[in-house]
Amino acid sequence: MMNRRHLLAAGAALPLAPATARAESHRAAAAPQGLADAQRFEVGEIAVTVLSDGAIRLGPEVLQGIDAQGYATLMERQFRDPETFRAAVNGFLVETGDRRVLVDAGSGGAMGPDLGRLMANLSAAGTAPEDISMLLATHLHPDHVGGAVNDGGAVFPNAELVVHQADRDFWSGTAPDGSESFFALAQSVLAAYGDRLRILTGEEEVIAGIDALPLPGHTPGHTGYLLTSGDASLLIWADIVHVAPVQLARPQVTIGFDVAPDTAAQTRARILDRAVADRLMIAGSHIDFPGMGHIARAEEGFRLIPAPYPYKA
Repeated sequence: MMNRRHLLAAGAALPLAPATARAESHRAAAAPQGLADAQRFEVGEIAVTVLSDGAIRLGPEVLQGIDAQGYATLMERQFRDPETFRAAVNGFLVETGDRRVLVDAGSGGAMGPDLGRLMANLSAAGTAPEDISMLLATHLHPDHVGGAVNDGGAVFPNAELVVHQADRDFWSGTAPDGSESFFALAQSVLAAYGDRLRILTGEEEVIAGIDALPLPGHTPGHTGYLLTSGDASLLIWADIVHVAPVQLARPQVTIGFDVAPDTAAQTRARILDRAVADRLMIAGSHIDFPGMGHIARAEEGFRLIPAPYPYKA
């Protein structure tokens, strides 16, 4: 059931930018400045390029289950400044065979000037919007699909949009007071790709080498994507954690964006256990760029072991 207090808190913390600002952000992002934040990894025969959309401040006020002092303590243990911590926003370009698949599209101009950089980084990685044949939405929050639309039109003209039925149904409903902008953007995305919409209903193959893995709680249809090639695998787990230094150490801590916080915490505990047991490489939407690594147990919770830099021989 919708937790109205949590969603309203999230909306207050991260307001959506007005439509005019979104359009300007798309135009500004067309020309990357300086070095691109795009890092390529190989998962067997699959190439995965992590694309940064930027980073955003997430302080203790948006978390439940921890106070400001507890937040500061965990940050300092990870050598992070609790006053300035910013959470990454990452998307993922997956190249398999002759297909280019994008997992999440970033925020576009929907969430202000600190974000909205994914399209520039996609361009810097040598991929144009028309090259994308499939857009896998982990869920329909603005930092994941805001970049899929511009002035109500589809940014990726040849892409099929893949989304879980539970998310499609939830965001197609009536918005509670104070959350209208979140719902309006999700509905705009669904409408823009309405003739190219594929609906997932559970754990299933999307295309060869990519399986959808439902991870409900953060949103009803929150979905991870498991990539497999030969003996190599990678789970793009999306929003299993938002504030990694806190939520890995204390998996019971939830965030105001969670539609069903208890379910989100249960899903997080389950997938963290699986990542450890299976020695599974993970990629997170909100883990410091490039957002990939392995999970190990640590004290009462877990810790991230970042993926090594992919040196070439």
